[in-house]
Amino acid sequence: MRTPRGSIRAHLRFPQTLLRACIACVPLLAFALAPGQALAGSHGTQYALRISEGEINFPEYESIASTSGSSSTHGQVVVSIIRAGVVVYRDKGEEGWADFSQVPEVGDEVTLEAPQGNLIARTVYDGLPTMEPTVCAGSTDFSGANSPGDVVEGSYNTPSLVFGPYGEVRGVHHSGLGEAQVKTLSGTTFGGSFLAALSSSETVTATETLKTPLAGEATYTYTSETSRPVGACPVVPPVVVPIAAPVITPALGGSILSFLHNTVRSILKLGWRDQVSINQAGTVVQDLYGLAGHVPAYAARRGRHHSTPPAVLLARGTVSADRAGTVTVTLRLTRAGRRELKDAAHLHAMLLTTLRGAAGPVTHLARRKVTLRG
Repeated sequence: MRTPRGSIRAHLRFPQTLLRACIACVPLLAFALAPGQALAGSHGTQYALRISEGEINFPEYESIASTSGSSSTHGQVVVSIIRAGVVVYRDKGEEGWADFSQVPEVGDEVTLEAPQGNLIARTVYDGLPTMEPTVCAGSTDFSGANSPGDVVEGSYNTPSLVFGPYGEVRGVHHSGLGEAQVKTLSGTTFGGSFLAALSSSETVTATETLKTPLAGEATYTYTSETSRPVGACPVVPPVVVPIAAPVITPALGGSILSFLHNTVRSILKLGWRDQVSINQAGTVVQDLYGLAGHVPAYAARRGRHHSTPPAVLLARGTVSADRAGTVTVTLRLTRAGRRELKDAAHLHAMLLTTLRGAAGPVTHLARRKVTLRG
């Protein structure tokens, strides 16, 4: 049976429905600025679990993939992703907050403990919500699929790069907030519209939430969020379609072509960079793991146990290709990765590359062992 789920804003990253709530409610703003802090009017402990994924306009400068949990008591919090009975990702925080830059796959279990050993919630991730292709440039449509019983919200914003005085990128600025009016929420689908048509320069977000009361006036709130750049609307096929020879799409494939002079110093400053070829439109995802542990990029089989701990995820990068060709992938360091490299003269690592075709196929390139030198 699916665990009841709900929402609580864990940090100030868009969607901007949080910002609207913050303007109307000062306690919510205080919670957003200090993720583990209780809301001012609450009587019981507030627990929250949040999953954010999808794509963004500037993946080389901003990350969206995250799984996080919080407790308003500022105590110990443990968040875990369990795949086929094996914990593949886990983070433990001592100040009411735990998170990592990974998201579960559909069918994975996500657990929240506060403190460790005290299970607050166990949720089977269903990959929802999703948005229809008609949520596109020039359209005001906001529709898609959601988990039964969850409340759905929608928003869009315009991201832009912030440059320093010497032309260096300082970050990403979000402006042009717009919110969706959800008019129908029936079973596992939702429908609504935006007041203004979407633009190809914007990012659109769908968020579903469900708050569940617990014993002692406590609450558990689950949030699942997906974002993507606003793309072109689906092309309506003509009424008369001429008969043409079938187009045979080759099997998804590619290769790592070159590493772009990656050293410990350059990775700390600019991230890991390499070039990857892909033979069709799709997405390239790369994870760089340290070798001082079990690399969890491929799920362990049921019943298999490892005596070594999971390897540390040093960096992660994603880039989209709109056609076959060569792309440059920039992997940004995780917090754990930055700690590992900060004082390292050299480090042995494993590079894992996943290709996802636009039509749905997924393939993994051969693992590459690399040595990072100063």
